[in-house]
Amino acid sequence: MMKKLIIAALAAGAAAFAVPAVAQSVSGTIDLTGTVAAKCTAAGGLNSSIDLGELAVADGTVNAAFSANNGGLTRTFTVTCTSSNPQLSVNASPLVNAAVVTPTTGYTNTVNYTATMTAAKAAGGLASVADTSNVAGATTVLVGDHLANAASNVAVTVSTGNTAAGALLEAGTYNGSIAITVAPSA
Repeated sequence: MMKKLIIAALAAGAAAFAVPAVAQSVSGTIDLTGTVAAKCTAAGGLNSSIDLGELAVADGTVNAAFSANNGGLTRTFTVTCTSSNPQLSVNASPLVNAAVVTPTTGYTNTVNYTATMTAAKAAGGLASVADTSNVAGATTVLVGDHLANAASNVAVTVSTGNTAAGALLEAGTYNGSIAITVAPSA
Protein backbone atom coordinates (compact mmCIF):
# COMPACT_ATOMS: atom_id res chain seq x y z
CA MET A 1 0.00 0.00 0.00
CA MET A 2 2.85 2.27 0.78
CA LYS A 3 4.17 1.80 -2.70
CA LYS A 4 0.87 2.87 -4.18
CA LEU A 5 0.86 6.04 -2.08
CA ILE A 6 4.38 6.95 -3.13
CA ILE A 7 3.57 6.38 -6.82
CA ALA A 8 0.38 8.44 -6.50
CA ALA A 9 2.27 11.25 -4.76
CA LEU A 10 4.95 11.26 -7.42
CA ALA A 11 2.34 11.34 -10.22
CA ALA A 12 0.50 14.22 -8.54
CA GLY A 13 3.76 16.14 -8.12
CA ALA A 14 4.73 15.59 -11.73
CA ALA A 15 1.30 16.78 -12.89
CA ALA A 16 1.71 19.97 -10.89
CA PHE A 17 4.90 20.79 -12.72
CA ALA A 18 3.89 19.58 -16.24
CA VAL A 19 4.37 22.13 -19.01
CA PRO A 20 1.87 22.09 -21.83
CA ALA A 21 3.27 20.86 -25.21
CA VAL A 22 4.13 23.62 -27.72
CA ALA A 23 2.94 23.00 -31.30
CA GLN A 24 5.85 22.66 -33.68
CA SER A 25 5.92 22.75 -37.52
CA VAL A 26 8.56 22.11 -40.09
CA SER A 27 8.66 23.26 -43.71
CA GLY A 28 10.89 22.77 -46.72
CA THR A 29 11.11 22.98 -50.50
CA ILE A 30 11.04 20.21 -53.08
CA ASP A 31 12.96 21.08 -56.24
CA LEU A 32 11.71 19.60 -59.51
CA THR A 33 13.67 19.00 -62.70
CA GLY A 34 12.85 17.47 -66.05
CA THR A 35 14.12 17.35 -69.61
CA VAL A 36 12.75 17.40 -73.13
CA ALA A 37 14.76 15.49 -75.71
CA ALA A 38 15.21 16.97 -79.16
CA LYS A 39 12.77 15.01 -81.32
CA CYS A 40 10.45 15.24 -84.29
CA THR A 41 7.26 13.24 -84.69
CA ALA A 42 4.53 13.11 -87.31
CA ALA A 43 0.86 12.48 -86.64
CA GLY A 44 0.12 9.45 -88.79
CA GLY A 45 3.72 9.12 -90.01
CA LEU A 46 5.36 10.44 -93.18
CA ASN A 47 4.10 7.75 -95.57
CA SER A 48 1.79 8.43 -98.48
CA SER A 49 1.47 7.81 -102.21
CA ILE A 50 0.97 9.90 -105.32
CA ASP A 51 -0.62 8.44 -108.46
CA LEU A 52 0.90 10.25 -111.44
CA GLY A 53 -1.50 8.56 -113.88
CA GLU A 54 -0.50 8.34 -117.54
CA LEU A 55 3.11 9.47 -117.79
CA ALA A 56 3.19 10.01 -121.56
CA VAL A 57 1.40 12.53 -123.75
CA ALA A 58 -0.08 11.47 -127.10
CA ASP A 59 3.27 11.41 -128.93
CA GLY A 60 4.84 9.08 -126.34
CA THR A 61 7.09 11.65 -124.66
CA VAL A 62 6.89 12.45 -120.97
CA ASN A 63 4.00 14.49 -119.61
CA ALA A 64 6.30 16.99 -117.84
CA ALA A 65 3.47 18.52 -115.76
CA PHE A 66 2.13 15.11 -114.67
CA SER A 67 -1.27 16.56 -115.55
CA ALA A 68 -2.95 13.13 -115.69
CA ASN A 69 -2.35 12.61 -111.96
CA ASN A 70 -5.06 11.26 -109.69
CA GLY A 71 -5.50 13.13 -106.41
CA GLY A 72 -2.98 15.93 -106.85
CA LEU A 73 0.79 16.22 -106.78
CA THR A 74 1.16 17.37 -103.16
CA ARG A 75 0.88 15.50 -99.88
CA THR A 76 0.81 17.24 -96.50
CA PHE A 77 1.87 16.07 -93.05
CA THR A 78 1.58 17.38 -89.51
CA VAL A 79 5.04 17.34 -87.92
CA THR A 80 6.09 18.53 -84.47
CA CYS A 81 9.68 19.10 -83.38
CA THR A 82 10.96 20.11 -79.97
CA SER A 83 14.18 21.62 -81.33
CA SER A 84 14.44 25.13 -82.69
CA ASN A 85 16.07 24.46 -86.06
CA PRO A 86 15.02 21.10 -87.52
CA GLN A 87 16.58 19.69 -90.64
CA LEU A 88 14.56 18.80 -93.76
CA SER A 89 15.87 16.13 -96.11
CA VAL A 90 14.40 14.91 -99.39
CA ASN A 91 15.76 12.21 -101.69
CA ALA A 92 13.93 11.61 -104.99
CA SER A 93 14.48 8.29 -106.78
CA PRO A 94 13.53 8.13 -110.47
CA LEU A 95 10.44 6.41 -111.80
CA VAL A 96 11.68 3.23 -113.48
CA ASN A 97 9.93 0.64 -115.64
CA ALA A 98 11.80 -2.37 -114.24
CA ALA A 99 10.23 -4.71 -116.81
CA VAL A 100 12.40 -3.09 -119.49
CA VAL A 101 16.01 -3.75 -118.61
CA THR A 102 17.53 -2.25 -121.76
CA PRO A 103 15.33 0.30 -123.53
CA THR A 104 15.23 0.38 -127.32
CA THR A 105 17.27 3.18 -128.93
CA GLY A 106 15.24 6.41 -128.77
CA TYR A 107 13.15 5.10 -125.85
CA THR A 108 13.59 5.22 -122.08
CA ASN A 109 12.44 3.26 -119.08
CA THR A 110 13.21 6.14 -116.66
CA VAL A 111 11.34 9.34 -115.81
CA ASN A 112 13.09 11.90 -113.64
CA TYR A 113 11.33 14.61 -111.64
CA THR A 114 11.78 17.16 -108.87
CA ALA A 115 10.54 16.54 -105.31
CA THR A 116 10.14 19.65 -103.16
CA MET A 117 9.53 19.65 -99.42
CA THR A 118 8.30 22.83 -97.74
CA ALA A 119 7.82 23.46 -94.03
CA ALA A 120 5.91 26.30 -92.37
CA LYS A 121 8.04 28.26 -89.89
CA ALA A 122 6.73 29.33 -86.48
CA ALA A 123 7.55 33.00 -87.15
CA GLY A 124 5.94 32.85 -90.61
CA GLY A 125 7.24 32.00 -94.04
CA LEU A 126 8.46 28.72 -95.42
CA ALA A 127 11.65 26.69 -95.55
CA SER A 128 12.03 24.71 -98.76
CA VAL A 129 14.33 22.02 -100.15
CA ALA A 130 14.19 20.40 -103.61
CA ASP A 131 15.86 17.26 -104.93
CA THR A 132 15.99 16.00 -108.50
CA SER A 133 15.79 12.28 -109.10
CA ASN A 134 18.57 12.28 -111.71
CA VAL A 135 21.18 13.16 -109.03
CA ALA A 136 21.95 10.54 -106.39
CA GLY A 137 21.71 11.43 -102.71
CA ALA A 138 19.50 13.57 -100.54
CA THR A 139 19.29 17.34 -100.44
CA THR A 140 19.09 18.87 -96.97
CA VAL A 141 18.33 22.27 -95.44
CA LEU A 142 17.85 23.68 -91.94
CA VAL A 143 14.48 25.31 -91.26
CA GLY A 144 16.06 28.30 -89.48
CA ASP A 145 13.18 28.49 -86.98
CA HIS A 146 10.82 26.21 -85.06
CA LEU A 147 8.25 24.45 -87.21
CA ALA A 148 4.86 26.12 -87.08
CA ASN A 149 2.64 24.53 -84.45
CA ALA A 150 -0.12 23.85 -86.99
CA ALA A 151 -1.75 21.03 -88.90
CA SER A 152 -0.35 20.22 -92.34
CA ASN A 153 2.81 22.23 -91.70
CA VAL A 154 5.01 20.09 -94.01
CA ALA A 155 4.25 19.42 -97.69
CA VAL A 156 5.92 17.37 -100.42
CA THR A 157 5.25 18.13 -104.09
CA VAL A 158 6.26 16.29 -107.29
CA SER A 159 6.91 18.35 -110.43
CA THR A 160 8.85 18.69 -113.67
CA GLY A 161 8.90 15.24 -115.23
CA ASN A 162 11.76 14.80 -117.71
CA THR A 163 13.68 12.26 -119.74
CA ALA A 164 16.52 12.35 -122.24
CA ALA A 165 15.61 14.84 -124.98
CA GLY A 166 12.94 13.44 -127.29
CA ALA A 167 12.96 9.97 -125.73
CA LEU A 168 9.75 7.99 -125.93
CA LEU A 169 8.56 6.15 -122.85
CA GLU A 170 8.56 2.35 -122.92
CA ALA A 171 5.09 0.98 -122.13
CA GLY A 172 4.62 -0.48 -118.66
CA THR A 173 4.43 0.41 -114.98
CA TYR A 174 6.88 2.93 -113.56
CA ASN A 175 7.73 3.03 -109.86
CA GLY A 176 9.80 5.49 -107.84
CA SER A 177 9.93 6.92 -104.37
CA ILE A 178 10.69 10.01 -102.36
CA ALA A 179 12.45 9.53 -99.03
CA ILE A 180 11.72 12.41 -96.64
CA THR A 181 13.11 13.12 -93.19
CA VAL A 182 12.43 15.84 -90.62
CA ALA A 183 15.07 15.62 -87.89
CA PRO A 184 15.85 17.67 -84.79
CA SER A 185 18.86 19.94 -84.98
CA ALA A 186 22.05 18.63 -83.47
